[in-house]
Amino acid sequence: MTATPTTARQRTITVRALVLGTALAAGLTGCGGGDGDKPSDGESPMGAIDKMFEEAYADWDEETSNQQQMQVEELVAECMAGLGFEYIPVDYSAMNAGMSISTDDEIPWGTLEFAEQWGYGITTNPWEDSEESPEPLPGDEFVDPNQAITEKMSETELNAYYAALWGEQSMEPTEDGEYVEPSWEEMGCFGSAQHEIYGDSAFGAGEDDPFASLMEEMNTMWESVSTDDRILATEAEWASCMADAGHPNLAKVGDAEQEIYSQVDPIWNDAYSDMPPDATEEDYRAVEQSIQDQLAAITPQEIELAVADYTCRDESGYDDVYSEVNLDLQQKFYDEHKAELEEWIAYQKEQQG
Repeated sequence: MTATPTTARQRTITVRALVLGTALAAGLTGCGGGDGDKPSDGESPMGAIDKMFEEAYADWDEETSNQQQMQVEELVAECMAGLGFEYIPVDYSAMNAGMSISTDDEIPWGTLEFAEQWGYGITTNPWEDSEESPEPLPGDEFVDPNQAITEKMSETELNAYYAALWGEQSMEPTEDGEYVEPSWEEMGCFGSAQHEIYGDSAFGAGEDDPFASLMEEMNTMWESVSTDDRILATEAEWASCMADAGHPNLAKVGDAEQEIYSQVDPIWNDAYSDMPPDATEEDYRAVEQSIQDQLAAITPQEIELAVADYTCRDESGYDDVYSEVNLDLQQKFYDEHKAELEEWIAYQKEQQG
């Protein structure tokens, strides 16, 4: 079976997620605790590995990044034209402009004060009352210029178009139940364009990555934070507190948030599944309104659950313990791999240059 999107809107959403994910990956890879458990009060101390990543990407330049992204888009257009398809280069920098919003009086994400107003920020819009944020939110009105092209295509034509654009990537797992990351040669015009501009660094740690083994060990270190005995003991106190607050059957920090995602994800995943190829803008707006109505119905539960979650984190001392464990394990890993990590920093700077 191959991945063949069924509607133009689905592909637009996929592209937006890809671009935002790529932009964030360089700065965030390896800087979290694996399950999103790391305290996010905006004041958490940086560990040795956090500082290492900051140093490695200190020379990242947004203007250069935007230029490279446009080069990718132009190469994709050339590639698609060579295959008999029309593709219009997309300026994603315009879509992302102004997306980072920070004010002196902003309530930090991942705090009890934030939870009291917006829960986890899953079904809510924390910026809706902010004078710093234009209405609608940045990116919400973005329309892929290629949507007008694909909307006129039949399902057969769409499949061929997307196969050329993204490649016919297998979605079937191996016998071990794992999914194999496609090579750039299997990723259509986007794969070849990204490889030409970014080289192998655009596709993660492959077999030829000299630091693949180091990154694997680092991922193991991040995962070990959440299984440290100090964390497990504190999580037991947190779970007891949550049970007393009317939320039993939550074993670890992160389960409460996941409970909301388990309700929200199907809403987004199924929203456009029945949309016909000839759907009008009015049809899309009706679906979007339905999505908002369904999310709004979950909001009271989200806020109530998030308030209990962060209250119990505070009462159990979870955030302080997590910070202590996180810093300890980062420092230990850094001390044991200092020479390799310094080589990795130099390598990253070279790749950016």
